[in-house]
Amino acid sequence: MIDLESIKDPSFVKNLTKKELLELCQEIRRFLIENVSKTGGHLSSNLGVVELTVALYYVFDLEKDEILFDVGHQSYVHKILTGRAKDFKTLRQYGGMSGYISRSESKYDIWESGHSSTTISAASGLHLSDPSKRQIVIIGDSSISNGVAFEGLNYLGQLKNNTIVILNDNKMGISQSVGALSKTFLRLRSTKFVRGTKYFMQKRFPNFIVKIGHKLKKSIKGLVQKDNFFEDFGFDYYGPYDGNKLNTTIRLLERIKDNKDPVLIHLVTKKGLGYDKAEDDTIGAFHGVEPFNIETGKPLVVEKNKISYSQAVANYLIKKRSEHEFFVITPAMKTGAKLEEFANNYPDSFIDVGIQEEHAAVMSAGIALHKKDVVLLMYSTFAQRAFDEILNDIARSDLKIIFGIDRSGIVGEDGVTHQGLYDLSMFMLMPNIVVTQPKDIQETVGLFNYAFTQPHPIVIRYPKEKELLDRDIDFNYICNLNWTIINDGNKLSVISYGTDVERLKKIVKDNNLDVCVINARSIKPVDYNMLDKIFNFKTPIIVFEQVISSGTLYQKILEYKELKGYTSKVYSHSFTPDTLISHGKRDDVFNAYGFSDSSFLEKIRSIYDKES
Repeated sequence: MIDLESIKDPSFVKNLTKKELLELCQEIRRFLIENVSKTGGHLSSNLGVVELTVALYYVFDLEKDEILFDVGHQSYVHKILTGRAKDFKTLRQYGGMSGYISRSESKYDIWESGHSSTTISAASGLHLSDPSKRQIVIIGDSSISNGVAFEGLNYLGQLKNNTIVILNDNKMGISQSVGALSKTFLRLRSTKFVRGTKYFMQKRFPNFIVKIGHKLKKSIKGLVQKDNFFEDFGFDYYGPYDGNKLNTTIRLLERIKDNKDPVLIHLVTKKGLGYDKAEDDTIGAFHGVEPFNIETGKPLVVEKNKISYSQAVANYLIKKRSEHEFFVITPAMKTGAKLEEFANNYPDSFIDVGIQEEHAAVMSAGIALHKKDVVLLMYSTFAQRAFDEILNDIARSDLKIIFGIDRSGIVGEDGVTHQGLYDLSMFMLMPNIVVTQPKDIQETVGLFNYAFTQPHPIVIRYPKEKELLDRDIDFNYICNLNWTIINDGNKLSVISYGTDVERLKKIVKDNNLDVCVINARSIKPVDYNMLDKIFNFKTPIIVFEQVISSGTLYQKILEYKELKGYTSKVYSHSFTPDTLISHGKRDDVFNAYGFSDSSFLEKIRSIYDKES
């Protein structure tokens, strides 16, 4: 058995026999299942790319060749082969190993991104700046459908270069792949005779014969069928091949290694391969997992009587759709947003556009132009990709679209590229748009009900949290935008929104502080009537916000203070724009960056004691 923790760098792979390479693949799968079951993380995608990654490092030289993982969470095998197996016990923990590509961890981590579809463009830049190096891109079938990937293909295909793009086709992104391009891949991969013939050619004939056959195929193909989609972009296309057959993949990579033109290799892989429960997963449940029992596949910790905001919103939408027609649109977040039941119950009202946030925003605008209601659900960090479309095609036109912005605030283990800290600044600068954040799940439902009654684009932000349900949710409750005082006090006013409101209320009560706590559920527009009342208390004000400090409610309050000539001091507690929030459990991140209960109390006391 190969000791994975003894690996120093990927050069050792080249010295293994084919039999030893197969044993290495088996050991990596065993290692991944065992370790991810303890720490949580991205499981299925990494199990699917074992042979592909091993073959890459067997054929290519990572001291000369640059490998770019389009989605950083499929890099666990890469991390093992580059000497980080010993660090997996700290995977996604604060101060431990990132679950994504991280340039601070290894010189072999070339392209650092938690989001998809950017690597082909990045490879273009890397090639232009240093043509002596070869770039190898690994991109998924869902990621390649994004417009940024098309732009990269369009540019890179017309360059004289030796870049290799590997299409890892596993029929799934997070959920099932969707759209016309996924149907194209289905047609390509579904012809068993063609795939079998290619496998036979690979195995039985030397490389030069197979190359001649490939060129002959290209020369006569136009007589009997349309050009291949990728060849239209200028790529020499090879595929589809079974990317989980190690010897086939090695032979293919060796054959195209010396190509002088850009190549696209289409490999069909099995997401979750080697763990039956992940292999059988058709909805994406094993894409990203919490610590789980290997035998049952069930989470180790089940939080009874708790419900996530995502699930609560999905339950609400099911109830609302039974009474009122509207569309629900999401960019590849069907599983993450808990929308499977809605999609099954109302298939004509649900649209998953895949990893295409910009398209989702513009299509929503088209629906709204015909006065149809539409709910657009996105993760905070992904909504940023559609900035221009939301600004110009929705907000500027004042179209009624209800945005559910999931994973706002600190998200925890996914780390720096996924923290939901930046979307507020984006939305606050847009015209016509209403921006809200509820303090609990009941208020979340209330704001969604309000959103359906008003005519403007409206944002409802909610966190990656679970809430204890000690009462039934009233799905008919409607919440207005007025701020409310949830704790009376005379020495200091604390303003916040989201789940921090209840935290602050508890901190104040537990420490017997004479502090007024205000729930500012509407961030834009500001409740100026309540703000007048607060300023007339003539006490200091602290604004707590789980966002970066640029474009915040605090700044709106300062503007109003100057406009009206109020004299109360106003303080802010948030994150500076230059602070990059690391990965780790949510509480660990709170402790590290000044957002724990003790940090909140310290901030309040630093001002409160001056007034005593």
